[in-house]
Amino acid sequence: MRVRTIIEGPSCSAPHPLPLQDGHRTLIWRPLYRFERARVTAWTCYEHRITSYELCEAGGVSFIRRTVVSKGRRIVSETDAWSCGEARVIWAALLAGRAR
Repeated sequence: MRVRTIIEGPSCSAPHPLPLQDGHRTLIWRPLYRFERARVTAWTCYEHRITSYELCEAGGVSFIRRTVVSKGRRIVSETDAWSCGEARVIWAALLAGRAR
């Protein structure tokens, strides 16, 4: 059975994270780049949202990058790095509103 954890708009093929759920996991966001180059493996909509997220891989680990656009400014921050498997679990939680 597949559980729908994302919302997609009619003109948008990227997922929109569900609203934040009670008891969600709080992620720590740091305003720095640890890796000069990272491969983006998944992403959320950036056209219809002020905040967008990317699941990134670099150097054998994964992390989530957050971009907030406000008043014409882009503020980019990243989580700590995890194993690729653990990062995918956290990514799924973010999409389901169980982590931010």
